[in-house]
Amino acid sequence: MLAEALLYLFTPAPRWARKHGYLRESIAIGARHGRQKSAWAPHLENSRRTILTAADACARREHAVILGSGHGFDLPLEDLSSRFARVTLIDAVHPLSMRWRARRLANVVLVAADVTGRHGPADGLNGEADLTVSLNLISQLGVASGDPASGRENDRAAHLDWLWSRSGIVCVIGDTERLFADGRGAVERAEPMDWPTPPTLLCDEEWIWRLAPPGEISKKIEITSRVRAAVWRGE
Repeated sequence: MLAEALLYLFTPAPRWARKHGYLRESIAIGARHGRQKSAWAPHLENSRRTILTAADACARREHAVILGSGHGFDLPLEDLSSRFARVTLIDAVHPLSMRWRARRLANVVLVAADVTGRHGPADGLNGEADLTVSLNLISQLGVASGDPASGRENDRAAHLDWLWSRSGIVCVIGDTERLFADGRGAVERAEPMDWPTPPTLLCDEEWIWRLAPPGEISKKIEITSRVRAAVWRGE
């Protein structure tokens, strides 16, 4: 708890990111990863592999934009830096670990922005990119700020519409369903979200992410997410 309190004090973050809980949520994700490295490892590896598949499909490699870069556990940042002339990381909060990692890469730029535009202009979203990645972000839109469910759905739809409008190679990795299992065979499904199939689909995969094994949230309940990863060529 002391380490998390110090991170809250010393992590640079916009005022709105602190006020609306984005910094607190970022620190909580980092702490959960520390407890669940083994359970999360397949999901993180699948995410990194999909992003590199998308990068390799790019004819031009001038600029890559990553939305939801977060702690970068699921991001092959060094590989992207070596492949592209410029890499822009966009998130509400850039944790200290990511800041230290990015400082070693001269062509990586960090942009603190809310991709929904609710807390000011979504800087960094305009302009062309050869690769655009939405990284485990869709299910998080609006969650930290406590927006009502209808507002979150609007944010998600708007985010998908924006991604559909992008040129170059587009990669989306995100939850399509959350499952709650009680260990006795009973499963409750929540937050289903189907994506329409984009045109010129290059890759479409699914896997299960053991988000919270028993003991993380509850002694008996395990929370898993069904993750979809889609890569396509924008027009």
